[in-house]
Amino acid sequence: MLVFGHRGACGYLPENTIESMELAFELGADAVEFDVVFTKDGHGVIRHDTDLASTTDIASHSFLSSRIDELNLEDVVRLRAKERYPDGRPESAANDGKFFVPTLVQVLSNSNFDNRHLIIEIKHGDIAQSQGLDPIAHIAQVLEGSNWQQRGMKITFEAFEFDFLKELKSHLGPDYSFVFLVAPETVPDRTAGLEDGYLKTIAENFDGISLAISMVLVGDLVARAKALGMPVYIYTARVETAEGNVEKWFERLISTGVDGIFADQPDLVLKSVADLA
Repeated sequence: MLVFGHRGACGYLPENTIESMELAFELGADAVEFDVVFTKDGHGVIRHDTDLASTTDIASHSFLSSRIDELNLEDVVRLRAKERYPDGRPESAANDGKFFVPTLVQVLSNSNFDNRHLIIEIKHGDIAQSQGLDPIAHIAQVLEGSNWQQRGMKITFEAFEFDFLKELKSHLGPDYSFVFLVAPETVPDRTAGLEDGYLKTIAENFDGISLAISMVLVGDLVARAKALGMPVYIYTARVETAEGNVEKWFERLISTGVDGIFADQPDLVLKSVADLA
């Protein structure tokens, strides 16, 4: 059972910062996941939301917009990260303003990630393309400049957009893994759920599937996906949304038989894995 740091170790430090990612590896995470959005001038920045208001100090600046796609890179580098849930995570919020908002270039050039597994979720790549940007060319250029293979890194890409992820895979080639993200609201027929035909199409195009937790707690979706040869991952385990006892909740998630779990507190999920083992 693999455990991935979700947006780093965002249960402890502000999400999608290099410091949060480094902490996740220190806590024993098998890989670290982070999100990439694109600036107006086409640079990949490590944030989850298009609107930066909830995770940066942009309100203290004089920008006319808080949207990443209406800002240039020179604007974003002035920002500092803050905790998304300050009331629920006061220890993390105590670090507000300490860490910069990293770019994809900065993450991939960090020597602390040598010989590590990075999971890169591309957000709204298709929208960036519709705005006249070329996010795939930018990603390829950054990867080429990072020397990631010689540094022993493993890289997986994720996205909710089927066609964009397929295009990214076609462009980048077989040196990477590609995992398709699915939520209940993104399946073609929400009333029918994730049917075998669509599941087979995913298996034919990608190297794995990552599902919302609610999709695997009932039914046989994990077994059906694995029967097609796909590893199955789930998102997101976190203390704050545990149903009942935290340890029992994590054990329930592990018992679904998935191959990996994304976690805000990866050390606690790793402990549950070890206890069950």
